[in-house]
Amino acid sequence: MPGFTPNFTFPYPLPADPADVPTALKDLAESIELNLSQTDDLSKPRGMAQFLGNVPNTLAGTAIAGSLTWQITNFNTVVSQFVPNGAFPAVQPINDASTNAITVNHDGFWFVFGTAQAQSQVVAANIDELGVEILRNGNATPANSRSGTHNTVNASDPTIVVDAAAGIPLTIGETSGLRGLVRRSSGAASVQFLNRSITLLRMTTS
Repeated sequence: MPGFTPNFTFPYPLPADPADVPTALKDLAESIELNLSQTDDLSKPRGMAQFLGNVPNTLAGTAIAGSLTWQITNFNTVVSQFVPNGAFPAVQPINDASTNAITVNHDGFWFVFGTAQAQSQVVAANIDELGVEILRNGNATPANSRSGTHNTVNASDPTIVVDAAAGIPLTIGETSGLRGLVRRSSGAASVQFLNRSITLLRMTTS
């Protein structure tokens, strides 16, 4: 019975084993090939993309939520042809200034992070909370991730930043996005969401 190396469990013959060089070399070669295959999976490029929004998105006084739009591609990596679904960009390129859903080109478990700058509101606006939530196929139910702030009044800072993150299983053709949230105790004050970003990172290798 062969021995095995402590780190990678490569087989090797022990002194008491019958001499069988071809079999010993075959077992060692197959073990090395399996290890290299697993290492290759770990070294494959991840699908990554980030988009920015710089056109103000306004939530009217009658709205409590609204999907945020994206205008600028910061990066969108091309995934290796060795990854299932071929050598395509991580997600489909955005095509117009009203794009609010990011479509993935590869199956897998994706980490999605979104952040948005919003106007601070004066007390008279009766706005109790501003926030964002991650969308999956245009839907936030069940909730993927939602984050908000109740500190909407700050005289020295005209804007606040809200963000949310989630790990979401997505198959090719499914979408993710970011939605702005407003909670009002009364009144009908509008809110603008200003500079923002959404980042998608494919965590799985196959």
